[in-house]
Amino acid sequence: MPGKKVWDLEVKLFFKFGIVLLSMLCILVSEGFAFSIGELDVRSQFGEKFDGTFEIDLDFDGPLELGLGSVDDYSKIGLERQDIIDELILDSVLRDEKLKATFRIRSNKPLFFPSLNLLIRASHNGGTLLENFLITVDFQQSLALNVRGKKKKSPPKEILQGKSEPGVSQGAHPAEEQNIAEGTIILEKKQKPAPVKAQAAKPYDEKASSVESQDLATNPIDPTPIKDGVVHRRRLSGVTWASPRSVQELRLKPKPTKNIELEAKKSVEKKEKKDFVQKKSTPKKVYVLQKGEGLFSFVRKHNLGNYHPAQMAVAIWIRNIDKFIFGNIHGLQAGVKLDLTNLEEYVSEVDLQTARKILRDQEVEWKLTKSVDTVKEEPATAQIPLPSERIESFDELFKQANGWQTTWKRMEIENHLSYYKVLEDGNSFMNSKKRLLSRYPKPRVETSSKFVVLKEGVPIVFFDQAFSSETLKSRGLKELKWDHSESGWKIIGEKFHEWSSGSEGQNLESVADVGAKNKQTLPLSFIIHVSSHSQKSAALSLTNRLRENGFDAHWTPVRVSMQTFIYRVYIGRFADWNQAHRMVRLLRKKPYGTHSTAIPYPYTIQVGETNSLPAARTLLESLRKSGFSGLLLVSEDESKRTNFRVVVGAFKKAENASWMLQQLKLNGFAGVLMSP
Repeated sequence: MPGKKVWDLEVKLFFKFGIVLLSMLCILVSEGFAFSIGELDVRSQFGEKFDGTFEIDLDFDGPLELGLGSVDDYSKIGLERQDIIDELILDSVLRDEKLKATFRIRSNKPLFFPSLNLLIRASHNGGTLLENFLITVDFQQSLALNVRGKKKKSPPKEILQGKSEPGVSQGAHPAEEQNIAEGTIILEKKQKPAPVKAQAAKPYDEKASSVESQDLATNPIDPTPIKDGVVHRRRLSGVTWASPRSVQELRLKPKPTKNIELEAKKSVEKKEKKDFVQKKSTPKKVYVLQKGEGLFSFVRKHNLGNYHPAQMAVAIWIRNIDKFIFGNIHGLQAGVKLDLTNLEEYVSEVDLQTARKILRDQEVEWKLTKSVDTVKEEPATAQIPLPSERIESFDELFKQANGWQTTWKRMEIENHLSYYKVLEDGNSFMNSKKRLLSRYPKPRVETSSKFVVLKEGVPIVFFDQAFSSETLKSRGLKELKWDHSESGWKIIGEKFHEWSSGSEGQNLESVADVGAKNKQTLPLSFIIHVSSHSQKSAALSLTNRLRENGFDAHWTPVRVSMQTFIYRVYIGRFADWNQAHRMVRLLRKKPYGTHSTAIPYPYTIQVGETNSLPAARTLLESLRKSGFSGLLLVSEDESKRTNFRVVVGAFKKAENASWMLQQLKLNGFAGVLMSP
């Protein structure tokens, strides 16, 4: 009948729409129990064994495969797998609920890192998730770990938690879905799997570490740039589908990532190179480091001319050492303002071999904190005096240096030459010196205050020298090397180093004004960092060895945490990086100075100042008996008197000296922060 046919048709349509509505309801219900990775809860502190947990929500009570990201997994989302990931172990935990499981990530030894990308790979119900957690250390607030993202309420110990960084990668090909990362954990229903390591932990190889900085593209300490992209609403937690399920709405288009690898550049003509450098050099004098960006990623993206990224990194570090944690080139955080003024001048002074050496040495110190012992150690040996304490005739030395300058200005050639020691080839030297002096008559020579530094026990008097004549003008650092014999102090070496545009000496007056303001003191902002040690006795032993070999060495503690220290060994005070680096080249040839580096540490603590060497010796001995290591700065003041300053420590920023000032005060010493 027609009416019955219409009714049957309506019933069929109702059932069809009912099935569709029921399917949509199932999808909505399953949405609430979607397969996802929760927040990472990190309980450990900086310098402790890593300890963190996270939860996974499942679609159904089925098998789950879980592991730390492999090299291929990291490359899928545009990141590099850091070596520190090998130290982490992924432990399986029985499911807390039917559709929820908890897992733990730990390490067998303390970890020290400024940041790392921790990638989790999970496969379940035909799909694979990749979720990246960017973990950073907040050195300004505390040494606790900080997982970037939304945080839960903090327990009493201020445990920092968070979600991962969002990211999008291409879906893996069907063949790739079968490749399970090494160390994957597989959870089957009603099974209790044993803990399995994500990858076998690699022992620390000192030899391998020494060549690690050859390729900056694989530097393990480099924080990786954050990858942002459009994600599905189910993936707002930062989960990435590495092998997506066959659901059309989950097939996302990958966001293209910028290739920041180093590109080889062909040599160009000098004019083209100059224009290129001007174009590539940062137009802004100050650059603010972005989140997820590190020093090495910055120099790769902002390469300067044909300079290697290692040269740029070292130049930026020297220019901005006060912005780096512990003054180490690997200790840099987002938000730091880097001063890039005259960067090309700094880069041009650092050759590639030196830059790579500095990077390796800085990495050695950065890893040193792994073996730091919080137990206070009493050194068994005592400090020996500084070699500069054993020189009796500083007054005579400066008198000779002033006589050398006066006879030059007056063009008293024979008297001037009498200040030089006659060597084997004395006649040829004297003749060439006479010709040189005669070439520039009526000279005007003005200098700053004079200082003394010891090089293998030999005193070198150095000062800022401004020279002008009718045909020549020059300005730079003059170094006079002296030897003492029966006839008194004689010059055995003379070198002049013209100031570069980025040197400290450029802060002084112009050539014409140096004489008018002779009271101007040459700033001594640079020191030599010989090495760092986890034990005080090792630092003291090296300090004594350096002093025995004629270097004014001293050691100072550096606080890593409230009860943890490393001990650095320093040498002297220098006018600029070039002067310090000339001595560094000598030290690196010695078995006790292979890790030496010239660094700018402009601050120190002055404990006393006197015109008497015996008084300075007494103060230095008192410091040694109280457990401090002092340095003697010898100079000539404005009234032509020898000045002795006893200082302790070297600091990149003024606030870093507060703890040492307090310790000196507790031991009865009145310290004053100053810039020598």
